[in-house]
Amino acid sequence: MSPWLLRFSRPVSARYEIDTGRERAHHLRRTILIGLVFHNAYNLTTALLMPGLLPLGLGLRLFLVTPLGLLLAWAVTRMPGRMRERMVTATMLLVTAVPILLFSLEWGPMSAVCYVEYPLMTVFATMMLVLRFPHALVLTGVGAAASFASLWLRSDLAPELALCLAFQTVTGSFFVLYGNHQIEGVRRRAYLVSLREILRSAGLERDRRVLTVLSETDALTGLANRRALDSALTAAAGEARGTALLMIDVDHFKRFNDAYGHPAGDSCLRRIAEALAGETRGGRDLVARYGGEEFSILMRACDLRAVERVVRRLRTGIAQLAIPHGDRDDDLGVITVSIGVAISAPGQITAPADLLAEADAALYEAKRRGRNCHVIRPGGEAAPLIDERRLGRLAAMRRPPARIAAAKPASIKAAAARTETNAALAR
Repeated sequence: MSPWLLRFSRPVSARYEIDTGRERAHHLRRTILIGLVFHNAYNLTTALLMPGLLPLGLGLRLFLVTPLGLLLAWAVTRMPGRMRERMVTATMLLVTAVPILLFSLEWGPMSAVCYVEYPLMTVFATMMLVLRFPHALVLTGVGAAASFASLWLRSDLAPELALCLAFQTVTGSFFVLYGNHQIEGVRRRAYLVSLREILRSAGLERDRRVLTVLSETDALTGLANRRALDSALTAAAGEARGTALLMIDVDHFKRFNDAYGHPAGDSCLRRIAEALAGETRGGRDLVARYGGEEFSILMRACDLRAVERVVRRLRTGIAQLAIPHGDRDDDLGVITVSIGVAISAPGQITAPADLLAEADAALYEAKRRGRNCHVIRPGGEAAPLIDERRLGRLAAMRRPPARIAAAKPASIKAAAARTETNAALAR
C-alpha cells in the first residue's frame, strides 16, 4: 500500500473489492439517503437568509441533486468498485457546488452565513461517506478552488471577512483530509493484516496437505506407502462390504539386485508399480508399496470373481514387461510375482490386522509352492484356492494378450525325471 495515497497494488485492490465491496456499497447507499435529507433541509436556510435565490436553490437541490442522488443510491450496489467511487465523488462535487454558486450570486449581508453549507458538505463526503483518499483529495481541492473564486467575485465583502472565510476553507480542508486519511489508512492496514493471516493460514493448509500427501506416498514408485495402506485398511474395516487385500512379492528380487545392481532394481520396481496401477479398477482400488519388493492392493466392494480377474491381469501384465532375470532357480528368465489374497465376505467385518495376517499367510503359501502363482483365501472356513499355473518364459516374451499357457510344476517335472531314471536302471 502506498503510504500517501493509500492505494493497493492491482491484485490486492481486486481482492479488497471482492472482500469489502458489498459492505461498502450498502454503507454508501444508507449514507447517501441520509445526506439527501439534510441537503434538502438547507432550503430552509436559503428561504430565511437568501429568499431571492430560493427558486434556484429549490430547483438545484430538489430537481437536480435529489434525483441524481436517488439514482446513485439505487445503482451503487450494481457498479464495479472503481466506477462506484468515481460516481459518488462526481455527485459530491455537484452537491458542494450548490452552496458555492448561491453564495457567489447573493450579495446580501446574510449570505456569508450560508457559506457554511459548503464545508459541512465536504465533511459529510470525507468523514461520513469516507471517500477513498485520492477522491477526497480531488473533492476538497476542487471545492477550495471554487470557494476562493466565489470569494474573489464577491467584491461587496469586507476584506477581513473574505480573508477569514478563506482561512476557514483552508483549515477545514486540511482537517477533513487528515481525518479521511487516518480513517482510510486504519481500515486498509487492518485489511492487510487480516489478508496476511488469511493467506498464511491458506499457505499452512496447503503445506499441510502437501506434507500429508508426501507422508503417504512412496518416494521411489509414487504409489501409496504403508501408512496410507494402514489408514485405508482402518477405514475399510467398518464397511460391511466385500474387501480383498492382495500381497504381492517379486520373485527372487534379492538375486536380481545382486546380479543387475540396485539402480536396475529400482527401475524394475517402478515398472512393476506402473503395471500394478494400470491393471486395477481405477480409483476404487488402493495400490501401495508395502516395503522392499512387496506391494499391496486393497480392493473394496468386490467378490471372489472380481478378485480372480484382477489377480490374473496383474500376473499377466507383469509377465508382459519381460524384465530379464537370468539368476533364477528355474528356466523362466524373467521377473514374475507371487500373490497372496485375503477376502472378507460381504457383511463380514474383518479387523485390519486379521486381513493382513490372512493375506500374508496366503502369500507365504504361494511362495512355498514354488512362486509364480497366487493363493486366495476366501472369507469364512473355506479352503484356500491355489492357482499354480506358471507363466512360461516363451509366453512372457511373446506377450500374449490375455491367457498364458500353463506348464507343469517343477515338482511334477522332477518326479517324472526320477521315474524315468529308475526305469532305466531297472532295465
